Amino acid sequence: MKTNFWISFYKLTMRMHQNGGKMKKRRLISVLLCISLIFAGGCGQKTAEKQPAIQETAEQTAKETHKAERENKQETVQENTPADEQEEAAAETGAATVLPMLVDYDYEAEYDQDSYETLISIDIPKILVIEEGHDALCASLEEWNRKTYKSQMGAYKNVISDNRELWDEGAGMTGLSIEGNVTFTRADSLVLSYYMETNEWLGGAHPYSFKETCNYDVKSGEDLKLSDVVSDYDTFYKEVCAKLEERKDEYGFYEDYPDTVKNVFYGDKEEYGEPLWTLSGDGITVYFNTYVLAPYASGEQAVSLSFTEYPELIRKQYQKNSDQWAIPIAEDEMCLVDLDGDGAEEEISYSADRDEYDYADSIVIHCDGNSYDTEMFMDSDYYGGCGYSAYGYLIRTQNGKTWLYLETMGEGDGKYLQIFELMKNDLRLVTADYLGIDPNQPFDPESFVLSKRFDILGTYEAYKKFHVEEDGIPKTEDLLWTIVSTYTDWKVELTSSIDMELSVREANTKRGSGQKETLPAGTHFVLLKTDGEAYAEAMLDDGRICEFELEHPSEDEWEGRINGVSISDCFEYVPYAG
Repeated sequence: MKTNFWISFYKLTMRMHQNGGKMKKRRLISVLLCISLIFAGGCGQKTAEKQPAIQETAEQTAKETHKAERENKQETVQENTPADEQEEAAAETGAATVLPMLVDYDYEAEYDQDSYETLISIDIPKILVIEEGHDALCASLEEWNRKTYKSQMGAYKNVISDNRELWDEGAGMTGLSIEGNVTFTRADSLVLSYYMETNEWLGGAHPYSFKETCNYDVKSGEDLKLSDVVSDYDTFYKEVCAKLEERKDEYGFYEDYPDTVKNVFYGDKEEYGEPLWTLSGDGITVYFNTYVLAPYASGEQAVSLSFTEYPELIRKQYQKNSDQWAIPIAEDEMCLVDLDGDGAEEEISYSADRDEYDYADSIVIHCDGNSYDTEMFMDSDYYGGCGYSAYGYLIRTQNGKTWLYLETMGEGDGKYLQIFELMKNDLRLVTADYLGIDPNQPFDPESFVLSKRFDILGTYEAYKKFHVEEDGIPKTEDLLWTIVSTYTDWKVELTSSIDMELSVREANTKRGSGQKETLPAGTHFVLLKTDGEAYAEAMLDDGRICEFELEHPSEDEWEGRINGVSISDCFEYVPYAG
C-alpha cells in the first residue's frame, strides 16, 4: 500500500519500517482542500493598510446556531443525510452539488532478492465516496474496485510468471510497471463520471496506455449508457464522425476507420463493448484508444461535444449551464481571458524562479503584459506563496470578475492557497491560507470541495463544501468538517486510557442531543468530524456518536484538555504528525 501525508503520517512511518523502507509514497488523489477566510491584502501594491474584515460566514453562523440549540435543549430530531440535502438543493435550484470523492491506490512490487532492484510494480486504484447517504453508488463502486483489483493483479501475476525464469538468471528486463490512474470528469449529486488510464511498461518497444470509462447515476448507482444521456443517438454518432473527419489528416487514421467508428457505436457489444465516453460540466467526450483508429504514433483520439454547441443533442437533466466557470492553469501555461468584457482577451500566466531543488521564494503572476511578484504582498499574514510547486484555477463569477486560485506546496507537502482578483491593469490579493487544490477533481465554482489539515485529537485532513461568492471568496454552508480518512483503511482511531464522561447520541441525530455517559478505559473511537477548533465527533463500536468538547491549551501547554485532563493522558496513543 502507498500512503499520503493526508492519511495519518504515523501509520505511513510504521508501514515503511515494516517493509524495509522500500515503499513508494501513497498517492491519495482526492478531492480536497479548504479555505479559512482570515487574511487580508492590499490593492495593486503592498501597503500597511489591511482590507476590511471579511463578513460573517455561514460557518460562524452555524456555530452560534449550534450553541443556541444546546442552550434551548431542543428535542432529538432526525437529520437529513448529505445525499438528501443534495437532492433537495438540486430540486429547488436545478443545480447539482459536488460529490466528495477519493481515489486510494494499492501498491505492490516484486524485488530482486540480492540487489533489491524493482522487477515490476503495480498501482491499483480504489474509488471511494467520502460522504454518507450514497449506498447504491458505493455498492457499484465496490464492485468496480473488486473487478479492477482482480483484473490488474491477474495481469501483474502473469508478467511475474512469464519473467521469473529470466529474472532468476539475471537476464530479464527490470523496472516493469502497470499503473492505473483515475481522473474524475464530473462528480456531483446527479452524475459520477471518470476514466481510468492504465499505463503499462512491460519491456516491449514502447510503453502502452489505454482508457476505460465509467458513468453512474448517483442516486440509483446504476451505469449510465451513452444512449441514456444523448437525446438522439444517431445524430450524436454522425456529429462524432464529422469531428473526426475534420482531423483525419492530423491523426493519420487507418483507411477503414469509419467502419471501426460505426462498429464502436452499433456493433456487437461483446466484441466492441460500449463507446468510451465521459460527461463533464461542459459536455460529452468520446475516446478512442491507441491503435483503434490510427497507429501508435498518433496516440489516442478524443472528440468533445459541448452543451453550448449541441444544446438539443444532450438531455437537459445532464446539462450544466452557468455564467460561472473555472479553467485549470498550470505553471508557465498561458490562458486567454477577457477580463473587462471588451471582447479582447488578455494573456494570463504565472511563473517562478526555482532553484536546483525546485523551490521558489515567490510566484510571479503575468496579466495583460504586467507582472506582479507575490513577494510584494508579503507581511505577517501572507508569506508570498513560496514552495516547490504551484497549480491554479482561473475562475469567473456571475458579476463578470475573474479570480486566480493559486496553490503552492511547501515543506512536508503543506499546501497554501492564495486568491487574487485579476484586472486589466491591476492585481489584488484577496485572501490566503494553508490550503491546496487537487487538479484531478473537477472544480465547479457553484459547488466544490475544499479541505484543511487539523491537529485535533490527531493529525488529518477534513473537508467542507463551498461555492465561490461574487467577491471571489469561498463560502460554506456546512456546519462541521468531515474527516477524509474515515472512509479509508487509514482511519484516525483512538483508544481511551481512562474513564471519560462524554455526551453520546444516536447516529443521524443532531449535535448536542445526546446524554452524558461514563465511557470506560479501553473504549474505541473512530473520528468523524470536527469544527476545526475545539470540537470533534467520533463513532463508537456500537454505531453511536460521541462528542468531544475540548478545552484550549494554556500558554505553557501545546495541547488541550478533555474534562480537565490532558488529551495525551486520555488515550493510549494520539496520532499527531510532525
